[in-house]
Amino acid sequence: MKKIMLFILSVFTMISCDPLVDNKDMGGILSEDQIDISVKSTTEGSNEIVMENYTPGIVPYWDFIINTSTNQKETAVMPFIGELTISCTAICNGGTVTTTRKVNVTKLDKPIPEQWNMLASEELSGKVWVWDTDQPFVYGTAGYGNNYAPAWSAFNPGGQVMAGKIVSTDEEMVFDRNGGPNFTRRKTSGTVVEKGLFKFDMTKQKIRDDGAVWSIGQMQFTNATVITGSSCWSNDPVYTFDIISLSADKMVLAYAAPGTEFQVWNEATFWCFKAK
Repeated sequence: MKKIMLFILSVFTMISCDPLVDNKDMGGILSEDQIDISVKSTTEGSNEIVMENYTPGIVPYWDFIINTSTNQKETAVMPFIGELTISCTAICNGGTVTTTRKVNVTKLDKPIPEQWNMLASEELSGKVWVWDTDQPFVYGTAGYGNNYAPAWSAFNPGGQVMAGKIVSTDEEMVFDRNGGPNFTRRKTSGTVVEKGLFKFDMTKQKIRDDGAVWSIGQMQFTNATVITGSSCWSNDPVYTFDIISLSADKMVLAYAAPGTEFQVWNEATFWCFKAK
């Protein structure tokens, strides 16, 4: 909602709503049933979705799970199976009104970025990730922009990082694409600890001075975070991570506090995971 409101402020001075009927003054305010939009697959069940606004005098703000848009017509390829909910907020001088449409995706017939398949399988049960105990250490600190895994203060499951903080021994993470980018952190017994959403942006790389790619993108979580999901000397949850590496069976994430200078041996926290 915050990003919608910021956009509204920028467009209020540029637009005004025209009445839908020439002889009826709408006062610039529309009701939800006056928002005329179309949201549909290009072919039945396809993961390619076309969103189009037919309502005169508004700017549509589309929220289609993996991104947003203010185009009158937008096409998106979705990486999800299931019933998806697409929202459209009509923006005009009189205010805003939001409506939603549902579309049912039954097949991934259009190609999607490979990271979706690496992170979360097409199966409704999703893909489970745990600590990568094949590595020397699974959690800890090292150089921000200099190292690629825990190397300074480094720990394995059960290790005591500081008073009251132990590297988790009995948790796992599930990434699934059943109707959206769903993330669950749970006990290995199956008890849910947190549920939320995830997204990634592979354009947000970090490049070293020597041209080497240090992080291949960024991953962000909402309402939940990873196993032992705080930086090494803190208990404050972290929700945005640099992706150091990602494959079908391995993943390394890192975090440094905003404003931390890159590649001068400042400290970052690293997490090493593998597919279960």
